[in-house]
Parts: sequence; structure tokens; C-alpha cells
Amino acid sequence: MTHKVYIGIGSNLNKETNIKSCIDELRKSYGAIILSPIYETSSMGFNGPNFYNLVCSFTTKLEIYDLKSHLNSIENDHGRHFNETKFSSRTLDIDILYYDNLIISNNKIKIPRKEIIEYDFVLTPLIDIAPDLIHPELKISHSEIMKKHDIEKQIISRINLDL
Repeated sequence: MTHKVYIGIGSNLNKETNIKSCIDELRKSYGAIILSPIYETSSMGFNGPNFYNLVCSFTTKLEIYDLKSHLNSIENDHGRHFNETKFSSRTLDIDILYYDNLIISNNKIKIPRKEIIEYDFVLTPLIDIAPDLIHPELKISHSEIMKKHDIEKQIISRINLDL
């Protein structure tokens, strides 16, 4: 069975290199991928370099926990350490935003990610590539979420980076 996945990607350490390398890895693993534009945002909750954030969509035959494990290994290969404090710099941060229409919340994974309805650096790139996708819990589209929810504005600018 094939699953439709949306992931958020962010970096604020060696960000251009890490994001390009991450996208290369995703293409090798999942073939055709859809990428949003990249957005620059200030670091949140700590004083650090600005982040680059984007959203990527692809299909996979991996089950949710195998996908999470694979994405964690990509983060690890890019110097990510999993004992980091919550608000700190990241070489690479990959979050599964959606996995089909799955709704799951346990100590290992939370899908859909709550950041979708909290921050513009997650919602805006989702609108770029899937404006009419229906959020499985809210039962409204990304465009409607932007209109109806108080989304925290973090985006500074759109970045042109050849991926």
C-alpha cells in the first residue's frame, strides 16, 4: 500500500548544505517529491541563527514508524543529536506533518503535527503545495485554516535556493 506523506524540513546550522543534502536523500529514497518554496524565519524560543523551512510531499510504502525511523536516520547523518534541548539550533529537523489521513498521538509520534495550525512557516508552505488538502482533525483546508486560526507569524522572507 502506498501512503501520501507531508514532512516539514528545517535547518539553521549550515542550512543550505544540509537542506540540499536532505532533499537529495529524499529523492534517492522516495523518487518524485514535491517541494514548497523555502522560507526564512527567526529562531524561536532562543537566540540563534535564522532558520530555513520548507515542506516536502511524497509517497512511500513504509509504515509510519519505519518512515519516522528513516527520517531520523537522515537527521542523524546530518549531525542531529536527539538529546538536544527543545528550543535550540538544528543541523536538520524533519517532522512528519501528515501521513495519509492518520490521526495518532502517543509517546513516539503525533500526527497531524500541531505546528500546522500554530505557525506560518509550516502552514504557508503547505498552502503552496496543497492548499485544498483537508486537515483530518479540523475537517477544513489549509487555506481555511489560515483564515480561521490565529497563526503565529514567523516568516521573514522567501528564499531562492536551487534544489
